[in-house]
Amino acid sequence: MYLENIFKAPDIKKSLMEETKKFEGVDKFFKNLMGGNGGAEKQKKCIYWAKTKPNTLDQLINNNAILDEVEKRLKDYMELKRGSFPRFYFLSDDELIDILANSTNLDIIQGHLKTCFDNIVRIDIEEGIEIKAMHSNEKECVEFKKPLKARGPVETWLMQLQDEMVSTLTHLLKQGVAEYDDEKKNKNRVEFVEKHKGQIVATVC
Repeated sequence: MYLENIFKAPDIKKSLMEETKKFEGVDKFFKNLMGGNGGAEKQKKCIYWAKTKPNTLDQLINNNAILDEVEKRLKDYMELKRGSFPRFYFLSDDELIDILANSTNLDIIQGHLKTCFDNIVRIDIEEGIEIKAMHSNEKECVEFKKPLKARGPVETWLMQLQDEMVSTLTHLLKQGVAEYDDEKKNKNRVEFVEKHKGQIVATVC
């Protein structure tokens, strides 16, 4: 079931077409072997039943070898994705596969953001693809200076999310520095702290 769900994902099927075909062949063989009234699942004497099936052992050995090959190619594919977006190295293989197998499901991807990014637990998404803001675990919201769209390969728009996070915080830090200098002369410190985001206040001060 683990691999079956992975090779149903459109992005993976497209990128690993040969491996998808191989897996589907193994999956079909196994279901035929197990299912139906005459399948292994219904047998009380499985070893005796297997002896009545010619070449079953050889087929099982061959299909296990194919699965090993498919899993190796899948790991190579994940390593390629990690190279494209290094924050994927923070994720386990299972977590990364969950993202790649559900690359169009932003709700599932949201669940892994806090592992990829320090303290981003949620992003605001409008019209299904436009990302407008990020939220911290402390429920602080930072609106992006320039909204971005969650489309194309997941690692591409996550890289854009990272760039916009840096760009927005840089912009807010510059504002904070300017207003902090002004605050030292004229304004109340409480106003400055209440106006700016926590990270900006901590860094500027």
